[in-house]
Amino acid sequence: MGIKKGFTLAEILISLTVIGVIAAVTIPTLISSIDIDRKQAETIIKKTYTSFNDATKQIVMLETVSHNMGAINCTDDNCIRDVYGKYIAYTKTCNSDAQSNCLDGAPATSESPTTTMLMQPVWAAPSGAEEIDFSSKSLAVLADGTLVGFKYDNTCQMSVKAIIEYEGETVDIGKSCVAIAVDTNGPKKPNTIGRDRYQFAIGKVGVKFKANSSATTSP
Repeated sequence: MGIKKGFTLAEILISLTVIGVIAAVTIPTLISSIDIDRKQAETIIKKTYTSFNDATKQIVMLETVSHNMGAINCTDDNCIRDVYGKYIAYTKTCNSDAQSNCLDGAPATSESPTTTMLMQPVWAAPSGAEEIDFSSKSLAVLADGTLVGFKYDNTCQMSVKAIIEYEGETVDIGKSCVAIAVDTNGPKKPNTIGRDRYQFAIGKVGVKFKANSSATTSP
């Protein structure tokens, strides 16, 4: 009768110890890497918000007589992108019907959120809150590689949501003139809502970054 061989208790304990040491070394590094990615994305999204907020202030003052985003002499998404291009530097642009050069292989439709990166990310569409779609927008790439997509409604009746709600629950901020989708790392993955893809709204006189929980109409 053959002798059955197996692991001794000492061998099992040694193996578990090795696994524990490896886990102790790699897991903190992995978590640290995720935290760095989150901080980088948060920094970029806030920088993008500031740039578009400043540009919007200049546009309503210099590009319109009534100082109203709905009064801009534009009838399509490509036009509103080019108006912002006077005040924000682009490295390249792609019209709404020819987007491949800007998407650079990235999917136009974002994956649904798997995690919340910022405290309370919110995204567009009252009837489709889990979708940010670049495919119907005019695109541009900023100097830092951020991808942005523009959707314009000169009647300012577009229903979208603010980009980040730091306090309280997500609320619909009312009607807006422009919706801007943002991918903080361009074509790179994960292309997921709440991680590298966000969307914010531009009202008649400015960007809506933090909605007041009692706000129901645009300024």
